[in-house]
Amino acid sequence: MEIGKRIREYRKIYNLSQEQLADKIFVSRQTVSNWENDKTYPDIQIIVSLSILFNVSLDELIREDLEEMKMKISNNKANKRADKRADIYSLIMICSTILASLSIGLVVALPESKLIWIVPIILFLPAVWSSFVLEKFKRNNDLKTYKEILAFSQNKDVEMLRERRNHRKIRIEKGIIVLGYASFTLFICLIAISIANLFK
Repeated sequence: MEIGKRIREYRKIYNLSQEQLADKIFVSRQTVSNWENDKTYPDIQIIVSLSILFNVSLDELIREDLEEMKMKISNNKANKRADKRADIYSLIMICSTILASLSIGLVVALPESKLIWIVPIILFLPAVWSSFVLEKFKRNNDLKTYKEILAFSQNKDVEMLRERRNHRKIRIEKGIIVLGYASFTLFICLIAISIANLFK
């Protein structure tokens, strides 16, 4: 990104420190530093404020960054679509698991029927399918932790979180999620079995 270099150049031309520039456009000094070091990109209102402050056209300030900005907008739209799909698959997985777990009550209530086992299996298949789709989504977007998924869904910078990955912590987090999901499923199964036993 070239805008970071331009902000630094114009700041120096106007003999402003990062702190002074930050005060003039109502942001923190760290934010200005992040722009100048290409860690983040100023939003459009800030770019307009900078062009007025530095008395330059918007074109002059962002000319070489237009393609990158178009890509970012395109990526943001794609991320939002992907995030909505991930939400739908998560909902399918949860609903399927609940329905399959509750249907275990039918198995207990109707032990003489051999085909009744098909019901929980069929109800659980969408959960399995959704979990594979979600794993593929995570793999395609290089998302490992819950924080990364959350940052991705909010169009925040995921790269910084990727750099701080702790593989041992990721394995523990995955284990906790699997254990929590299994416990949740077992709990619902036990409720269904208890209800079925009441009506026997």
